[in-house]
Amino acid sequence: MSEKKYTLLIVDDIVDNLMLLGEAMLPVYKIKVATSGAQGLELAMQEPMPDLILLDIMMPGLDGYEVCRRLKADVRTKHIPVIFLSALDKDSDELQGLDAGAVDFITKPFKLEIVRARIDTQIELLRMRQQLQNARLKAEAASQSKSVFLANMSHEIRTPMSAIMGMTDLALEKAVDPQQRSYLETVKLSADSLLSLINDILDFSKIEAGQMELDEHPFVLAEAIEAAIRTVSVLSQEKGLEITLNLSPELPKVVEGDSLRFRQIILNLLSNAIKFSDAGPIRIIATQEKNGPESVAVRVAVADRGIGIPPDKISTVFSAFSQADSSVSRKFGGTGLGLAICRQLCELMDGRIWVESEEGKGSVFTFVVVFGRTAEEPPQKKKTASVLLEDVRLRPVRILLVEDNPANRFLLRVVLEKFQHQVTEAEDGVEALHILLEDDRFDLILSDVQMPRLDGYSLTRIIRFCEQDEEIDLDASEQLESGLVERLRRRLRGKHRLIIAMTANAMSGDQEKCFAAGMDDYLTKPIDKAQIASTLKRWLPAG
Repeated sequence: MSEKKYTLLIVDDIVDNLMLLGEAMLPVYKIKVATSGAQGLELAMQEPMPDLILLDIMMPGLDGYEVCRRLKADVRTKHIPVIFLSALDKDSDELQGLDAGAVDFITKPFKLEIVRARIDTQIELLRMRQQLQNARLKAEAASQSKSVFLANMSHEIRTPMSAIMGMTDLALEKAVDPQQRSYLETVKLSADSLLSLINDILDFSKIEAGQMELDEHPFVLAEAIEAAIRTVSVLSQEKGLEITLNLSPELPKVVEGDSLRFRQIILNLLSNAIKFSDAGPIRIIATQEKNGPESVAVRVAVADRGIGIPPDKISTVFSAFSQADSSVSRKFGGTGLGLAICRQLCELMDGRIWVESEEGKGSVFTFVVVFGRTAEEPPQKKKTASVLLEDVRLRPVRILLVEDNPANRFLLRVVLEKFQHQVTEAEDGVEALHILLEDDRFDLILSDVQMPRLDGYSLTRIIRFCEQDEEIDLDASEQLESGLVERLRRRLRGKHRLIIAMTANAMSGDQEKCFAAGMDDYLTKPIDKAQIASTLKRWLPAG
C-alpha cells in the first residue's frame, strides 16, 4: 500500500508566491491554493480537507490572523495546523500569530528549504499523532473485546460450576454411607479450589482491563484481619500452624476503604504462608506507617518460617503467572496469580508490597495501603449464612424460573421447593413471555441474564414496557412473534412484577446493567442456598 500523500492549502494574495510554493511542494504534497482569506476558509472545508495550511497575513478582506482564529473556532477545522508565512517580522507579529492558533511563523523573504523543513516537521508530528490515535483506538477496541470475552468466560465457567457445587451440596445432605460422603466432600473441596482459581484469573483480568473498582465504606480494621485469619483457620490447624496477631495500639479502630479487597490481600498472603510452611508460628503484625488529617497508611507484615525464596527469584514473585520454581507449582498448586493480584490491589489502594526472604528459613511479606479517616461507625454485621437459613420463614409463593441450563434449573427448583415455593420453569425469555401471557400471577420472576433467543435483560425491558404501557424498542422485540407484545401489554399493564436476575458475569458494570434493564435485585453465580434465602427474605413476605 502506498504511503498517504498529504494535502497543503496555500493562502496568499500574491500569485507569484502561490506558484513558487506550489511548484516547490507539489512533488511531495497535494496542493490547494486560495488568493484570499474568504476563499481559504471555503477550501479548508472542502474534501479532501487540507492536512496543513500555509497562511499569509496581509491580505485584502480577511487578514491571516482572522482566518486562523475562524479556523480554530470551527470544530471541523480546528485540528488543522497553520503556519504563517508573512513579511511582518516583529516579535509582536509572531506572538499574535501564535496566539491566534498557529503552530509556526516564517518570515518573508524565505528560503524554500526552510519552508519545506518546517512543513515536513509538522506533517511528521501529524503522522505521529494519527499513529497514536490509531493505536489508542485499537487498544480501546482490544480492551473492549477482552471485557466481552471475560464476561462470556465468566458466564460459561460459573454456570456449570453453580450446578456442580449445588448438586454436591444436595447429595451431601442425602449421603449416609461414610465412604460416599467422603467422595462427595472431596468433590466439593475440588470444586471450591477450582472456583478459587477461576476467581483469581477473573480478578487479575478485571484489574488488567481497568474493570476493578474499590467499594469504600467504614469498617473495623481488626475485624477485617481477624476475618481473614478465621477463613484459613481450618487449613492452619490441619498443618499444626499457629497464627498470631499483633495490632499496634496507635492504629485507628475504624477506617474508610474496601474491606473486602484489604482482607483479600491478607488472605492471599496467609494462604501462601500456610501452603509453604511446615513449622509455625505465622505472625501478622499491623502498624500505622503514616498519619494524616484525612488518611492513614496501614502497614501489615505476614511472616512465616517456610521454604523461603531464592535470591534470584525475589524480583519475579509479584509478576503474573510466576512462581519461584516450576516445581513449586507441581508440589503446591496454584496459578501464580495470587501475589500479582496483591500487588495490583495494593497499588489500587495507593500502596505497595514487598518481600524479604531467606531460602530455607522463611519469608516476610509486607504491604502498605492507604485508608480514609472517618468518624462514622460501620453498620452492624449481618447474620451468618447458617442463621439466615434457620430464620427464613417465608409464605410459599409462585416463582417463574427462567434459566437455559437444565442442571441449574433442576438445582434451583429443588432448593426453592425446599422452601415450599411453587416453581414454573422456562428455558429462555421467549418461553417466559408466553407463560406470562397465559398466567401472570407470579410473586417473583427469577431470571438468568444470558440466554439464547431472548436474554434476561431484554425479557425484563419488555415486561417493564408492557407494565408501564410504553412503546417498546425494536431491538428488544425483534425476535418475538407478531402481536405478542400487544397482548402482553394488555395482560401486564399497571402492576410491577418482582424480577431478580441470576448472573454469572463478574465484570464491572454488571450490577448497573441489571438495574438499568429494570431488575429489582440480582444473585451472582455460583448461587448457594444461603444466598437464595437471604435474597428471598429481603423481598418476599414472611410466613
